[in-house]
Amino acid sequence: MGISLVILIAVGTYFTKSLSFIVNDFWFASGLLLLILLSLVDQPFFSKDCNIFVNAVTAALSLLLIPADQRTLVYWIFLSIVTYLIVSSYILMWLRKYELNLEHPIVQILTRFNRQLGRPEAIFSSFFLWGAIRQYKLDSVEFNALLWFWVIFMLLNVPSIANTIDSVFDSRASKNTVNSVGKIFGVQSKNTFLVKLSADRKQSLKLFDFVEFQYSIDSREHIGIVLDVYLLDQEQWIKVLTTPEIDHLFTKTIEKYIPDQIYKVINPPENDYLKHFVGLVYQDSVIEKIRFSYNAKVEIYNGQLIELTVNSHKVLYQVVQGITKNEQLSNKNESSFIIGEAIQLGEWNDSAGCFEQFGWVPSINTPLFLATPITPPAIRDSEYVVGCIPSTNYPVIINKEYAVTHHTAILGVTGSGKSVFTRNLISQIADGNTKAIIVDLTGEYKEKIPGLTSIVTEEEAKIITKSIDLLAQENAKFANQRNHTTIEENEKNIKVTFANAIKCFLEGDASKTVFELSEISNNASSLEYTRWFFWVLFNTAKHFGNYGKRVCVVLEEAHTIIPEISSMGVSDNASKATVNSIAQIALQGRKYNIGFIVIAQRTANVSKTVLTQCNSVIVFQELDRTTSDFLTNYMGKSFVEILPTLKNRTAIAMGKAFRSTAPMIFEVPTIIEKVVDTDTIQTES
Repeated sequence: MGISLVILIAVGTYFTKSLSFIVNDFWFASGLLLLILLSLVDQPFFSKDCNIFVNAVTAALSLLLIPADQRTLVYWIFLSIVTYLIVSSYILMWLRKYELNLEHPIVQILTRFNRQLGRPEAIFSSFFLWGAIRQYKLDSVEFNALLWFWVIFMLLNVPSIANTIDSVFDSRASKNTVNSVGKIFGVQSKNTFLVKLSADRKQSLKLFDFVEFQYSIDSREHIGIVLDVYLLDQEQWIKVLTTPEIDHLFTKTIEKYIPDQIYKVINPPENDYLKHFVGLVYQDSVIEKIRFSYNAKVEIYNGQLIELTVNSHKVLYQVVQGITKNEQLSNKNESSFIIGEAIQLGEWNDSAGCFEQFGWVPSINTPLFLATPITPPAIRDSEYVVGCIPSTNYPVIINKEYAVTHHTAILGVTGSGKSVFTRNLISQIADGNTKAIIVDLTGEYKEKIPGLTSIVTEEEAKIITKSIDLLAQENAKFANQRNHTTIEENEKNIKVTFANAIKCFLEGDASKTVFELSEISNNASSLEYTRWFFWVLFNTAKHFGNYGKRVCVVLEEAHTIIPEISSMGVSDNASKATVNSIAQIALQGRKYNIGFIVIAQRTANVSKTVLTQCNSVIVFQELDRTTSDFLTNYMGKSFVEILPTLKNRTAIAMGKAFRSTAPMIFEVPTIIEKVVDTDTIQTES
C-alpha cells in the first residue's frame, strides 16, 4: 500500500509540478487513493453487506468534492448508484439472519449484485477514470500516465508482491512460515487454543506433542501440548493447552515467530509434565463434583486422587466415574472422548492432617494433575491409620474412641476384605482402657484370633441356660399358675452370673473376649440368652460405669443378632426383645461409654434402629440395591454407584470417627493374621 501511494504521488507530482492535487483534485482524493486503501485493506475480507455500506458512504462523501457547477449527468448517475448501494445494503443488513444460500432468492440476488457493484475496484476505478478525464482530457500525457498506473495496479497481484518484498528483507520469516504446522483459529477459556492445521505442513502432529507460538493478542510466547486431534469440514484441527507451568518447561526453539502461527517442537527437552497431567475441567462442573475431559497418558481409575488450582488454592478430588462420549462436529464428523467425574475432598490441611471443604468451582479448561505426595501427618495415640487414598500417601485416619462411642458400621460382601479388616481394627482399638466384646455366633473369631476366650465360662453358661429354660417353663403357664419365687430366683441367677462374668472381664488383663452360644441348640433359648446378656451389660454400664473402662461391642453377622423388625413375623417376640435391648444401647450407650461396631453383608436384614445410630461407616464392595439405597443418605449417589466395582481391600469411609468427614475411597494395606487351627498355625491376608 505504501509503495503504491508513493508511486502515485510521484507520477502526479511529475506532471502537475506541485503537490496541490493531493487535496484539490477529485481523481486523487476520492478516486485512486480510496481505490488503493480499500483494495488492499478491505477487499481481502470483502463479503458482507456492511462492507458495501461503508464503501458506498465513502463514495458519497467523496462526491461532495465536486463543485456544484461541475455536476454533470455522469455525476448524478454516480450519486444514484451510490445512494442505491447505501439504502439497499442497509436494508439487507437488517433482513439477513442466515447464511446466504439459506436466504430468500430475492435477498440472494440483491446481495450478490451489490457485492459486484460495491467492490472498491468497481466504484473507485470509475471515479478515478472520470476524474482524470475531467482534469486532463483523454489525449493528454497526464491522463495516459495515470491510466497506465491504474492498469498496472488492477492487473498486478499487489499482496503477493508485498509478501515477496517482505521475504527479501526477512528470509527467516519466510522460513518460519514454511515450518509452521497451522494457525490459531479460536481460543477457549483463555488457555486452550483451536488450531487449523496447514494442508502443506511438513511435520505431522499427534496427541501430546509439544508446540510453540506467539499469540497476537497478548504478544506473549507460549509452549503448548496437543490435547486433541480431529477432523472438521474435511480439514484437520488440533486443540492446544498452554499454562504457566507448561510455558516454563523449556525455552523456545524458534528464533523468530510469526504471530498466531503454530510450530512443532521437534526435540523437546526431558520433562515429567505428562506423567502427572490428567485432563481439563469440563462443562457442568459444580462445587462438590467436577467433570473433566480425560486427555492424558497416565492411567486413572476409581479412587484416583487428582488435584487442581482454584485461585491459588490446591483442591483435591477423587475420581468416581468415567463416561464415553461422542460429539457431533460438522458434516457428520465426530469426536470421541472420555468424561470423568470426581468428588471434592477439599484442601489438605497439613497441620490438621485432614481434608477441608473448599467453597468454589474451578473454571472450564482448568488443568488437572495426579495428586502430589505430602509429608505424612503426626498420628495421635487415640488414632489409627486404616489405609491410604489409592496410589498416594494421603492417610485415612480413624479416631479409635469415636469409632466406639459414636458407633461404626462395616459393610461388604463375603470376600471383599471386610472381616480381616475388622479383626485388625479390633486389635488396634482393644487395649487396657477399651475392652472389646465380640458377639460371634459362628465361632469364626476364636479360629482367627489366638488366645481369644469366651466372656462366659462353660460352667456359667450352664447355670444361665438352665435358668433360662426354667423361666421359659414358668412363663409358658397361665399367669395364675406361675411360681413367682422360681421366676425371681432364676432371673437373679441370670443377672448375677452375667454380671460377674462381665465384671471379671472388665477388671481383668484381657482386652478382647467373645460372646458365643456354643452349648445352646434351642433358638428361642439362644435369643433369650443374648437378650439377658445385653440387658446386664447395659445395666453394668449405667450403674457401675463399666468399672472405668470403655466397652466396644462387635456385632459380627449382625443380621443374625439384630434383624430388621419389619421382616419378623408376629411370633418373633424373643427376637424383637433382643433387638430392643441392643437398640437401647445404640441410642444411649454414648452416655455410658459403650458403643458398637456393626458388621453385616447387607443392610436389608439388619435393624435400621441400630444402623442409623452408626455415625461412621466403612463400606467394602456391595452389590444389592437395598444397601445402596440406605447408604445414599450417608455418602451420596456418586459414591454409592461405584460400590459394585470396588476392588478387594478397597472401601469407602466417612463419618464422625475420621479426621476428614467427606467420603473417601481408600485402600486397606495387606494384613497378615495368624489363623488358629487344631494342628497347625497358618496365615491369612
